[in-house]
Amino acid sequence: MNEPSIPARLSRALDWAGLPLSALLLAIGIRDYRDGGSVGWPIGGALLVLVSLWVIYHGMPRRSGKATESP
Repeated sequence: MNEPSIPARLSRALDWAGLPLSALLLAIGIRDYRDGGSVGWPIGGALLVLVSLWVIYHGMPRRSGKATESP
């Protein structure tokens, strides 16, 4: 069995937890911009979504076959 440890699963969960929060900030920023707010809010929200996606991608295990096998 090759199940990930509890800290590894917790780390992955925290990586994914940022995405809905940043998407919520983006949605609120767009709503505020439509109501006459600053354009900085949707731009900041979009940047946070991109960073969250990068963190998720960066934390994904590589499936290229280069993973080392433990004896």
